[in-house]
Parts: sequence; C-alpha cells; structure tokens
Amino acid sequence: MDVVALRQSWAQFSVAGAEAAKYFYATLFLIAPETRAMFPTNMQYQQDKLLAALGHMVTHVDDERVVTAFAQRLGADHRRFQGEDGQGRPVPLAQCHYVWVGQALLATLERFLGPRWTPGLRDEWAAAYELVARLMLTGAAEAEQTSPPYWEAEVLAVWRRRADVCVFTVRPNYLCEYLPGQSLPVQVPQLRTWRYLSPANAPRTDGTIEFHVRAAGRFSTHLVRKLREGDRVLLGSPVGTALSSYDRSPDLPLLLVAGGTGVAPLRAVVEALRRGPGRATTLVVGGRTPDDLYDDWALRELVSTAPGQSWQPGGWLRYVPTVESGWQWQGAVGTAGDTAVRLGPWRDTDVLVCGSPEMTRATVAILTVSGVPPERILAESFHHSLYPPLAGAAVAAPDDFSWTGAR
Repeated sequence: MDVVALRQSWAQFSVAGAEAAKYFYATLFLIAPETRAMFPTNMQYQQDKLLAALGHMVTHVDDERVVTAFAQRLGADHRRFQGEDGQGRPVPLAQCHYVWVGQALLATLERFLGPRWTPGLRDEWAAAYELVARLMLTGAAEAEQTSPPYWEAEVLAVWRRRADVCVFTVRPNYLCEYLPGQSLPVQVPQLRTWRYLSPANAPRTDGTIEFHVRAAGRFSTHLVRKLREGDRVLLGSPVGTALSSYDRSPDLPLLLVAGGTGVAPLRAVVEALRRGPGRATTLVVGGRTPDDLYDDWALRELVSTAPGQSWQPGGWLRYVPTVESGWQWQGAVGTAGDTAVRLGPWRDTDVLVCGSPEMTRATVAILTVSGVPPERILAESFHHSLYPPLAGAAVAAPDDFSWTGAR
C-alpha cells in the first residue's frame, strides 16, 4: 500500500474543507437515501467529522497498532447510529452502510482531486478504506458481545447552577462502564443529535452519572432550558484516552487545571483518586468572575471529606479556585494557567488540562514555558467541531497541540 501517495492526496484533498464534506454527504444520501436518518436534521456541526476520522485512519494504515485501535473503537462507537428501512423502522449499522460510505468517499476524492485522481490512486484508496471498514466492523462485532449500541437513561435530577449552566443526573437502564476523564455521546430524542459530555463523577455502584453543560449551541441550550426530571436521553459508548490516562505515572504528583465545565471530567478523576492511597494532587479551577465557579461548593466538600487528608502536611488533595476579577474576592487572582504556574514548579508532575480551546491552548503554552515537559501534559478541550476519538494522548508542543473533545 502506497502510504506516501495516500497522505499526499489527502493533504491536497483537505484544502477543500467544508465543501468536500457537503459533497460527500450529498453523494452518500443520493446513493443510499436511508442513511439520511443516521444524521441530524441540522448538519452544521456534523461538517467533516466523519471525513476527518476516515482520513486519520487511511493515512495511518502503515501503523497497525494505531489504525487498529482507532478503527475498532470507532466501529464500536458508531453502533449507536441507525438507518431506516422502507417502512421507516430503525435498522442497525451493517456492512452495506460501510460500502455506501466507501463509494461516497471515493466519489468525493475524485471530484476534488481532479486530474490527480488516477486509477492507481483510486486502487490505493479503495484498499485502504476496505481495511478500515473491516477493522470497524470487527470492533463493532466485539463490542456487541459486551455492551448495547446505546443506553436509555432517565433524568433523575436537574440543577440550574447559573442561567446558562445545568447539572443533571441520569440513571441508565443498564450499567454503563466508563473511565474517569472519558466522554459519552448523549442524545436528546427530540433533537436527534449526539453531543459529547463528560461524566463529573467516577463510576458509582448505583450506576448514576452526573453531567455538566453550559448553553452554547442548540443542543446545550436545549438541555439548560428545557431538560426536566423524568425526561429520557440516550447514551453511547465512552470515548477518549487523554484525561483517562491520569494514572499512567501513579508515583508522580498530579496537577489538574480546569476552566468552565472542563471541571467535570477532572472532578471525576479526583473522585477516583479518593478511592486510592492519596496521590499528591492539586486541582486549579479558573473563571473570569466568582460566578463562573459554579461547582465551587461541591469541590470544597469533595476535598474536605477526602479520606486520608491527614496523611500528609496540608493533605494530599489541594483545591485552588481562581478568578481573573471579582469584587471582594478573597482567593487567588489570575487565569487558571497563571495561577497553576505560581503554585509550581511542576517539572516532575503529570498535568491534565480541560476547558475551552482558548483556555486549554493558553494553559498548555504557559505551563510548557514554565518548564513542564510537553510529554507530561495531557489536554482536552470542549469543542463541537472535532471528533473526540481523535484525541491525542500527549501534547508534543503548544504549536502542535491537537484539539480534542466535542460539546
């Protein structure tokens, strides 16, 4: 397989951006109209997620470990998407759907590569996609043995912490296993749209899961304004490996830096750490004003009741809220990144960062400049335009940072 030709042609094709994505979906729906039911009515946020994932795999086909793990995880995750038969009844994703996607992909590549699309290049792409599709089908089949395509969950409680922030708890109909720091695709049936949210708690014996969401787009605004106790939502398979790798160096101290609802997955990590021997951990949560620290009271309680806090001077778990400005504010002042640096040094520390793309980028940059080795930083940002399984586990450098997460 000519990986160089695949990568070069993908780089040339990627310049087309959103136009290529629109052409791809139009072609797919023309080839197989029944696939339209698998996607939201409003395709604005879908954009090039599928194409980006396919491109990531096809251009890494020479790395068996990477492409196998990614493709099988992708196949397991995509089980939640369903088409419709001639009577409008849902049908699960099957091999024919992969064939149709492959046909649409090749047609789109031909359209945008023009004269560079040769019979030889077409054969290379067809072979690469066939490998990816086979791995995805294998991943889906294996996942089917241990978990359903999705879980139905009942909303047990809803708290509106601010006008634009909602915290809610759900109970899935079956146990939904995930790792602290991972994300779950969530669907509100009325919108037929999936968005990724991170559980704010470590797995519980009763199976309940808490989510935090801030109104930003149509989906999140619907949750903040309209979600009620007793409503039903759907949950997909967990994804993400960045923040869930918090225990990769258990003997090192841990620094957690959060902004906005990025506190949710890091709170789940703290809950998991509470069940262990008491690893030295500092949690920095930042906001523009004190009002942004919507989960402050819960975090203070989490720290004050942590088992073994007396084992080390000052306790093994430290929580530092910080704001950029605030009248009569008595705590730390500055961005989450600035405050974290002042609390350092963190050279021999594992670091997890989660928040908006802007907050995450700035925090990774300032920590790196302060002397934290880039390979010690794991980061994830909440952004709707990228597919969470594309998350890179390590940050090579601020300029090379790959944004992850999707909200």
